[in-house]
Amino acid sequence: MENTKQYVSLANKYRPQTFEDMVGQESISKTLQNALKLGRIGHAYLFYGPRGCGKTTTARILAKALNCTGSGSNGPTGKPCGKCPQCLEIAQSADLDVLELDAASNTQVEKVREAIIDTVALAASRDRFKVFILDEVHMLSASSFNALLKTIEEPPAHVVFILATTEKHKVPATIVSRCQTFRFRPLTVDEISTHLVELAEAEGIDLAPGAAKLIAKNAGGAMRDGLTLLDRAIAYCGDHVDEKAVGEMLGLTSNELLKNAIFALCHKDGAQMHEVFQTLQTEGFDANTFLKDLKNTLGDLFYFTLGQGSEPFEGASALVEGISAGFLARLTRKLNKLIEEVKFSDNALVSAEVGLFTIMDSVLDIDSFIRRLEALEGGEVPPSTPSTPFIPPTKKIAPRATSSKKTEPKKAVAAEPKPIITPAVQTEQVPALDTKISNRQVWDKMMTKFSSSPFVYDVMINSTVEFTTQNEWTLTFATGKEFYQIPAQHKLAELSAAASEISGRKITIKLVEDKKVAPVKADVKQKEAHFISDEEPFATGPFDSVEAAKTPEEIKEILEIIPGELLA
Repeated sequence: MENTKQYVSLANKYRPQTFEDMVGQESISKTLQNALKLGRIGHAYLFYGPRGCGKTTTARILAKALNCTGSGSNGPTGKPCGKCPQCLEIAQSADLDVLELDAASNTQVEKVREAIIDTVALAASRDRFKVFILDEVHMLSASSFNALLKTIEEPPAHVVFILATTEKHKVPATIVSRCQTFRFRPLTVDEISTHLVELAEAEGIDLAPGAAKLIAKNAGGAMRDGLTLLDRAIAYCGDHVDEKAVGEMLGLTSNELLKNAIFALCHKDGAQMHEVFQTLQTEGFDANTFLKDLKNTLGDLFYFTLGQGSEPFEGASALVEGISAGFLARLTRKLNKLIEEVKFSDNALVSAEVGLFTIMDSVLDIDSFIRRLEALEGGEVPPSTPSTPFIPPTKKIAPRATSSKKTEPKKAVAAEPKPIITPAVQTEQVPALDTKISNRQVWDKMMTKFSSSPFVYDVMINSTVEFTTQNEWTLTFATGKEFYQIPAQHKLAELSAAASEISGRKITIKLVEDKKVAPVKADVKQKEAHFISDEEPFATGPFDSVEAAKTPEEIKEILEIIPGELLA
């Protein structure tokens, strides 16, 4: 009979056997080793964190450290030998004094009583400590937790409980408070990919760094999932595992399609986006997978524009040139909502394409527009598109033609610039200044400064400012906005002071009153202030009895604009 050797998966074959073998949980390993060295051993531990990040593995290593007899120490050790009977049996889950229980399969109180409560007082048959490892402990019922509570609070000296869970919030606070808690964090892409390359080398497998990184990205922070995917990749590719083969195995969207889709989103190219979806349909790609890959790639681009990380794909620098991080963030948020909608669609590809066309029309790169406006105000002529536009390698149609008038402005226009008009505000183009800040920029900074002062801000947004000279500006009000002349009279000094402070030079702001609107005279205003209606009298005397000192500041500001008196 042929003797065939049973295959052992990479996740089990390379499962860490000592604290030093653990990847990405160095702080936990160091804490437990120091506690063992100092003899400060807790009676109950709670390990929590995402799946596949080392909770159960660490529990077994801790059980070894508590019971190891081959390290030359008479007590617990931070470095179990891995060769003594205790270490070997614990590694194989065969030690009678180390009980591993799956709480998901033993939720009933009778099971807990039988497996733990009724046996906890019994001495260990051979080992130094009796260790109970409860995996997925959050699955226990409320009655089971209640039965376990007293035992965990005051266990015998020879008993150690190690609880593991992926959902700490489901564990009662009374249990958590009686345990030393350790949070296991998800592993980073670099930690997983580096470990995968090392294991592949030990197995004699040629694993490309790009393929290792792709597997790590799809492992979700879990080393166990990464090793499982590597097992699958070796079965698919053989001894040589490259990035392209891993992408095909995982059914991932190719970088070319993602680049074309991102180009279409950023440049609002509907034809390019339709070509992407035609390719998806022809090659049988899943719409949900495509949207998730697109969202993740946009997220990588967002961090890349902030100076974090490297290019997510070749040509990313050219693609995002002239595009703001805020725009990429808004695209990513919209895609999150679209992914949820497409999940429940009966035609995912059509829903995804329509959704992306909607995103293209609704998301604008406001930050980029502002930069272009600032460049225009400074006398520059910024390009309407990124200076080095990204052209996808697979794009077959020529880039959109641009008018020569836009790319090559006429000299006459540059010599006699037209006034720059913004909503509700018209300013004349000012010659180049010796100062660093132009009048227009000073006015914009004033708008920001007074945005929290409603009366001044209303005057500014409803007026037309003209930069008559470098040191003298005028305000006028269009027909229908004559009312704002009244508060403007009281705020001219404040506006002039702010303009002078921001610009660093003396600026005086004057009011040009519309001839159609009669100015408010001081004596008329004084009379109106003490006028009492004859039609419906509600008082018989003046209001001088109200002390001005008691008038709130906001009321004073209103009374400066609308004549009147404060009633007691």
